[in-house]
Amino acid sequence: MTLLRSITIIAIVWMILDPNLIIGMVVSALIGVQVTGWAWPRFVRNQISWQRSVPSALAPAEQADVVLRIVYRGWLPLPYLIVREDIPASLSEMPRRQWVVSLRPGQQCTLRYPIQGRQRGLYWLGPLKMWVGSVFAINEVQLGEPQQTPLTIVPMVLPFQSFYLPNALPYSQERYHLGLFDDPAQKIGVRQYQTGDPPRRIDWKTSARVGELQVRELAPVVARETLIVLAFMESEYPGRFSYNNRERAVVAAASLAAALIYRRQPVGFQSNGYDPLLRQPVATLAPAAGVEHLREILLRLGRIEPATDGAPIDHMLSDNLALSRGGTLVLITSSLNARILAILLTIRRSGIKVSIALADPGPTDLLQARQHGITAFQINRDGAIVPDV
Repeated sequence: MTLLRSITIIAIVWMILDPNLIIGMVVSALIGVQVTGWAWPRFVRNQISWQRSVPSALAPAEQADVVLRIVYRGWLPLPYLIVREDIPASLSEMPRRQWVVSLRPGQQCTLRYPIQGRQRGLYWLGPLKMWVGSVFAINEVQLGEPQQTPLTIVPMVLPFQSFYLPNALPYSQERYHLGLFDDPAQKIGVRQYQTGDPPRRIDWKTSARVGELQVRELAPVVARETLIVLAFMESEYPGRFSYNNRERAVVAAASLAAALIYRRQPVGFQSNGYDPLLRQPVATLAPAAGVEHLREILLRLGRIEPATDGAPIDHMLSDNLALSRGGTLVLITSSLNARILAILLTIRRSGIKVSIALADPGPTDLLQARQHGITAFQINRDGAIVPDV
């Protein structure tokens, strides 16, 4: 019981025991103040509107401001308004922000606080809660928002110094795969000879001028149309480091998609993971080019979570592969097994070039893939796709 209410009760008892005009006026004033304090916030609550502005996506380590705009349309002044916003711990060191503002009739208020993308995933800002109070700080009325605001932190995109994928079509806008994954018709520079470089790449004129062996660097061959398939079932990433392996696979998929689209190559994306925003499996993106298409791929990779049920990746590869004949399939998964290998060989016989990138390969996985003519890569601890480690 508040002090004002206690005084009112005492005044009422006094008035009953000793009826007096002055005491009656005091009691009436005290009751009027409390009724006004109760009705005021309930009257103005419908005159308050607010809006949260925040980017739909952030890159890792990128900073942004969340802007809260509060508009008061009432004709009575608003003594105080308490505003409280809950923030996910991965976006800010302060899990909660709180302000106290006073608004005049028709006044607008803008509140800001910074956030920073730290870890890939889907986050929800809010809920935003507000308490409207009267002059006497009693009978506060709480307002809340019906829906939170989603924010996606996209995965890190690593730069590719050079990358190549075999092409299945001999006639396309890119040169056909010749030699050992490189195009000998496109020389992009020279570098110092290293052990294991093919002797046919030695640039003898440059070597004679420099005084030491130099080899030609050749332009990598890129597929005309590429479909990135990311395996993301929980059961497909076993072991103690399953979380790290999944995150490295996501970084590899994002980096590969960015590298190919920046080369103006159509890229598609397919996965058996789960999209928590849409509450359904990740939607397939058919191969396309352009920055907006890359943005859609990165958003899906930012939100993706491991699926606990559903079809394994080998079922997706054999049933509904979103890639036409002549393109290149890049499967990103943890390791290679006999079932996946058999399906990849079947896909290759249908006129599609096949590559595979493994986050946690077994001792013979890479060698076994290459023995069957499948271009194989390993994903290193940073998430980069490398020929071997």
